[in-house]
Amino acid sequence: MPQATVPMSSPGGPPNYYAMAHNILPPIVNTVADQQVLYQLANGTGGFVIANSNDLLGGIQRIAQEQSQYYVLAYTPPDSAEGSCHTLRVKVNRNDAVVRSRTGYSNVRPADLLAGQPAEKQLEDEARGPQQGNVQASMLAPYFYTSANTARVNLAMEIPPGAITFDKQKGKQHAEVNLLGLAYNSEGSVAARFSDKLEFNFDDKKQAEEFSKKPYLYETQFDIAAGHYNLKVVFNSGGQHQGKLEMPLVIDNYDAKQFSMSAVALSKEIHPVNQMMASLDAAMLEDRTPLITQGMQVVPAANDRFKKTDVAVFYIEMYDPMLATPSPPKLNLDMKVLDRKTQEAKINNEGPVPNVQPGAPVVALGVKLPLDQLPPGSYELELRGVDSAGNSATVRTADREV
Repeated sequence: MPQATVPMSSPGGPPNYYAMAHNILPPIVNTVADQQVLYQLANGTGGFVIANSNDLLGGIQRIAQEQSQYYVLAYTPPDSAEGSCHTLRVKVNRNDAVVRSRTGYSNVRPADLLAGQPAEKQLEDEARGPQQGNVQASMLAPYFYTSANTARVNLAMEIPPGAITFDKQKGKQHAEVNLLGLAYNSEGSVAARFSDKLEFNFDDKKQAEEFSKKPYLYETQFDIAAGHYNLKVVFNSGGQHQGKLEMPLVIDNYDAKQFSMSAVALSKEIHPVNQMMASLDAAMLEDRTPLITQGMQVVPAANDRFKKTDVAVFYIEMYDPMLATPSPPKLNLDMKVLDRKTQEAKINNEGPVPNVQPGAPVVALGVKLPLDQLPPGSYELELRGVDSAGNSATVRTADREV
C-alpha cells in the first residue's frame, strides 16, 4: 500500500516543508554524468530511461509491452499543509511484478489562489475602477523568452513599511494580504492573471512591529505571449491599506532562429546558489525559474532607484541559435550608461561574454553596475549584444535613478 511521510517541525518554528523537497527525489544510478538527471526524473515519476543507442526499435517495443500489460493503483492522500512534501512507496506481494510509481508529491500553491472567492471579485472591481490606492508601492516586470513569441514575466513588487495590517488572532499577531494581477491586451481582454494570499504570523506584537519596519518584497512569475499589455496589480491588507499599480508591459516578438536578447532585470540583492538551496527548492515546487548565473542567484528589484551604497546588478539573457552549432561564435556585450537628459555616455564598457556553455543557445549573464562612477541623477542603461558572425541585438531600460 502507498505510504506517505510528512517532515517534522523545526525547533522553535513552523515546518520548513520546502527545504525537505529534495527528500522525495530518488537516488541517482551509477551512470554517466550527463544522463544522471534523466535517470532521476524517470525513476521519480514512475518511468524508465531509453538510453541513447542505435536500438530504437527495441525501446519502442518495450514501451508498447508496458502499455498493454499493467494494473493501475490509486489512492487519495490525507489533507496536509500547503507546501508540504511527502514520500511515496508502493509494495506488492509478487516477486515477478514491476512497480512503477512516483517517489513523492508536494502540495504546492496554485497560481490563481483566489480563483472563485469573494476576495477575487473585490480585487477585480478595484482593478477596473477609477479609484487609486492609499499605499505607494512599486513594481518592475522584466521578461525572459521560453519559446517562440512566449515569455516568462518575473514580477517583483515592493510593499512599503507599515502597509501590512496586523491584529491579534488565537494569541498571535496575524496579517493577510490578498493580491491580484491582470494583464489586459489592447482589446481590454485579460491575457494573463495571477492571484495570491499572503499570511504572516508572529508570536508577539514586538516581532510584528519589527517586521513592519522594512519593506516587503513580493515575487511571482507568469507566462504571456508577445504583444502590448497594460499590467495592473491590486492588493489590500485588513481592509485599511489598498494598493493599485499599473504599468505598460511590452513583450517584443521573438524568433528562436534569430539572435535576440531578453529584457533587463535590475537587482539589489544577489546570493551564492549553495546558500539558497531551500528557496530554490521552493521555487521549483511552485514552477518558478530563479535567475541564476555564474553560481549566483539574482533577486529581481521592484524599483529602479539606487543609492551609492547599494549592490547594483543587472541580469539579462542572450539567445543565439548559432551557439548550438559545431562552430559557435564568440559573444560580446557593450554596456552604456547614458545621462537621461543629454544622452551622453557616462560609462561605456565592452567585453566578451562569460558563462557560455557549449551547445546551449541561451546565455544567462549578470553584471555589476559601477554606481561609484556616477553622480546623482537619472540614467538609462543600454545593452548591445553581438556575436562574431555579425548578429546583434540592443535593449534599453527606462530611467534609472541614482
